[in-house]
Amino acid sequence: MTLRSHDARYWYPASSEPAVDGMTLTVEPGSFVLLTGPTGCGKSTWLRLAAGLLQGHGNGRFEGSITVGDRAVDSIQPSKRIRQLGFVSQTPHDQVVSGTVGDEVAFGLESAGLDRVSIERCIDDALALVNLPVAQSRPSTALSGGQLARLVVASAMAGSPPLLLLDEPLAQLDPEGARKLLEALRRIADSGTAVVMVEHRVHLVKDTVDRVVVMNEGCVVGEGPQHLTEVGLGISLDPIPPPSSLGEVLIRATALNHRYAGADTMALHDVDVTVAAGERVAIMGPNGSGKSTLLKALAGWINAGPIVQNGRVVDVPQDPDLALFCPTVADELAYGPIEHRASSRDTADRVNAVAEALNLAELLHRAPQSLSRGQRLRVAVGAAMSVQPDVLLLDEPTSGQDRREVARLMRALTAASDRGAVVFATHDEELAQAAATRIIRMQDGRVVSP
Repeated sequence: MTLRSHDARYWYPASSEPAVDGMTLTVEPGSFVLLTGPTGCGKSTWLRLAAGLLQGHGNGRFEGSITVGDRAVDSIQPSKRIRQLGFVSQTPHDQVVSGTVGDEVAFGLESAGLDRVSIERCIDDALALVNLPVAQSRPSTALSGGQLARLVVASAMAGSPPLLLLDEPLAQLDPEGARKLLEALRRIADSGTAVVMVEHRVHLVKDTVDRVVVMNEGCVVGEGPQHLTEVGLGISLDPIPPPSSLGEVLIRATALNHRYAGADTMALHDVDVTVAAGERVAIMGPNGSGKSTLLKALAGWINAGPIVQNGRVVDVPQDPDLALFCPTVADELAYGPIEHRASSRDTADRVNAVAEALNLAELLHRAPQSLSRGQRLRVAVGAAMSVQPDVLLLDEPTSGQDRREVARLMRALTAASDRGAVVFATHDEELAQAAATRIIRMQDGRVVSP
């Protein structure tokens, strides 16, 4: 089944500039297409249009046409959709509708009217395809971010649709999980399914896909890796030198242990962590190894054991939307300083400095929820930075960012860590090697390499 986008345009409500501006693209059956481009260039918006999710919802304006086969994609009935296309958003948490793993994969299949025997077979096949070996009865809330991302992909694939639309499905996966998912997508494409995947880390996928389509400012600017440098992609991260010396200890955690309700294994098991001023500490490990749980413990959100904090600790969660609640970006960046009774002049100076450092100056008047996920994540990080914490805890802070924005973000965090410390969870080995002063590697809730 062929996907055709012809001169597609879309304006979000109250926006005078189109987020998608003349997007023309054809994807044939059996083709595996990488759609890439700078953060905020319209990739996710177009993907949602291709899934028929924006045309008839909200007050945005759509022009042009997007068809699947011989039908306008937004005319496909919801009950028929799972058999026509699968869609995975950037925010898997928002896409989960059921309480358990099995029910989540079954939800769309039941809506399509499949019988119970077929549904059970599809569930097992879909979970195996994405390498998610957990019980169907496991609560979806007990999954790590990466496991949840695999679950959403499994749900999209379960109905064997002829078209798959995936928005950064690798963002929260460990390297082995990403490799296996890419292999599965390659097999699916080889069987005749059209696959379109949005991803910034071109080096991970360029040897697996058939086509590399590059977007900028709402439309296709070219096809092929040679167009990446035109929009600032495909670049390597320059190493950031460590500080000449470290300062006082800001966090000391001893023998941290935690088990989530209903889980049969420990999320943290006898974990010791010490963080000193000037450090940039990367936490790495497979999905479900305890990275996010460790950050929650250090932030004080869960009681996992004795933690001594020397100074102000601020954290940014994996999902930036959990940290954004103000009407404009400027208000988000100013909220923390105002709450801590900074002067009007000091607040304005902090907002302007953070906005400049994180490439947010042109977005200060915008509503955070009108931005791309990568931009929203930078706003959430910027809001935390404006408080000037002694320790900044970040869970996957570069998700949704192109390499140019990753480099900019890490430079800003390095400047901030001169007077404090930054601890960040990531699956990006290149990022950790270039930016971290130390890497903590975890496995099954334990630190296996300090």
